[in-house]
Amino acid sequence: MDTLPDVDVAIVGGGMSGIYTGWRLLTSRLTGSKLAGWEAARGKLKVTLFEGSERIGGRLLSARSPHMPDTTAEVGGMRYVAPAQTLVTSLVECVLKLPWHEQVVDLPGNIAFLRGKLLRTSDLGNAAALPYWLDPAEAAWLAAGKGGSPAGLIGRVLTRLMPDLMAHLNAGTLRQYLETVTVDGLPLWQHGLWNLLAKGMSADGYAAARATVGYDCLGGNTNALDLTAEYFDFTPNVSYRMVNGGYETVPWELQSRFQAAGGEIQFQQWLAGFAGTTLDDGSQGITLRFQDGTTKTARAIVLAMPRRSIELLDPEGEVLGPANTQFRQDLASVAPIPLFKCFLLYPNCWWQDSGVSSGRSLTDMPIRQCYYWPAGQQGTTIPKRDAPGLVMVYDDLLNVGFWEGLDKRAEVHKAGLPLSLRSPGHHWPMFEPKAVEMTAESADPFAKRLMENWTQHPATKQMVNELHRELMQMHGKDSAPEPIDAAYMDWSRDPFGGGVHLWNVNVRSDVMLTRMTQPVDDFPCYICGEAYSTNQTWAEGALQTAEIVLQQRLGVPKGEWQDG
Repeated sequence: MDTLPDVDVAIVGGGMSGIYTGWRLLTSRLTGSKLAGWEAARGKLKVTLFEGSERIGGRLLSARSPHMPDTTAEVGGMRYVAPAQTLVTSLVECVLKLPWHEQVVDLPGNIAFLRGKLLRTSDLGNAAALPYWLDPAEAAWLAAGKGGSPAGLIGRVLTRLMPDLMAHLNAGTLRQYLETVTVDGLPLWQHGLWNLLAKGMSADGYAAARATVGYDCLGGNTNALDLTAEYFDFTPNVSYRMVNGGYETVPWELQSRFQAAGGEIQFQQWLAGFAGTTLDDGSQGITLRFQDGTTKTARAIVLAMPRRSIELLDPEGEVLGPANTQFRQDLASVAPIPLFKCFLLYPNCWWQDSGVSSGRSLTDMPIRQCYYWPAGQQGTTIPKRDAPGLVMVYDDLLNVGFWEGLDKRAEVHKAGLPLSLRSPGHHWPMFEPKAVEMTAESADPFAKRLMENWTQHPATKQMVNELHRELMQMHGKDSAPEPIDAAYMDWSRDPFGGGVHLWNVNVRSDVMLTRMTQPVDDFPCYICGEAYSTNQTWAEGALQTAEIVLQQRLGVPKGEWQDG
């Protein structure tokens, strides 16, 4: 009698796409799929998820400070767009039935501190008030109230180059339209966005737009087709939704359902490499080799991993081996985008003296975006002036290296190391929060997880000092109470390589989207995750590629809830 492989499907990576894939595999009807025979041979499909860290969630990282245990901070991904992002919206609201709320972002009275000048969001439509030299046409366009902010100048150029763009955006067919557009005789995917913007925007107009859109990457020079679609995800009428208990509640709930369905999770298991093998029944299988020297056999492997995590694997086997030059080129078709988030907890909400209490303020200093974080379990309460309050600092791309230089731990700069950076015997000037009297440990394991997420991501004193200085400056304050607690994450750190990804110029993402889900024909290795999706920077992209693997590659039927 043939010996069965150790597992049927080995999933590597416990982020959103990995745990979602495992849950779908074990809770779907497999009749008619290629998995049906595997299920019949064992009696029950065996799916094991291997995760290098101690938690499920990946780039979703919700956290709570012991000083505000009823308030959840989002150190990683924080929101989804409804109703456009159908997969994640249905999952959160129809399947898991998690309570959610709309996020407040831009308010007229919030701050825009640009080139040393303190403005309000409502001033951004006034060219005369801006510390930029806009050309007369740009200034007139702003004065006519068409943009509300220099960030709208990006849309102004794009709609002039593509006159039917807004009609398709309103009709929900933007991406299909962008795939048909040509500029200067070339399809949109062969242009960099910055190259296009330069055709119709002054140098200072570009600087003002990039500063006030809030994200450096939205004015960058990656694939113009995908970045145009991404830019219009951030238009003013978009509804941003947040999960009340923290976005990490989603993978946490999926983990519970996956394990209840018979799924196995092995934590602190770092894959070293994998290669094809012939199983006892003569079929094609996989041997997985882990960093601790152990091996496992599987009928299929799903790499639920971003670009950098895959690059850190040993170059061996049919997919990763040096002979497969095509895969290496395909792997490099996206650019990892550095993201930095830090939460500072203050003893009181001193920024309210500057007339701001919710939403975000902007600056061109390295902190870039400042969110006044709501309090409470519902995630919607504005803290009182004298109550403790959280500020989130959020920046990407150009400014992440600034903060990296203020983390003095040498370990964070070394490639391929696990995320645990709190090894004893090293001495660095950590930020030491004031002591807090802890109550008995919560019986809620998820609450404990959120506390651990906070304490495992400490900021250094140098970092906190500079964050505090810039926050005071942008709010027009010479002094303010010092923070009493702080947590941060630089998502460019290994094994992530970046917080999000964007397609490079000259890449047809609509083609690569499917190709990357099975990089070698007739070989049972599949890839999913946000990185190689056409909904990059969002959890929706992780689910999109997972569904391609499930439905198109493995024959798993579409979930009934996806039609709702």
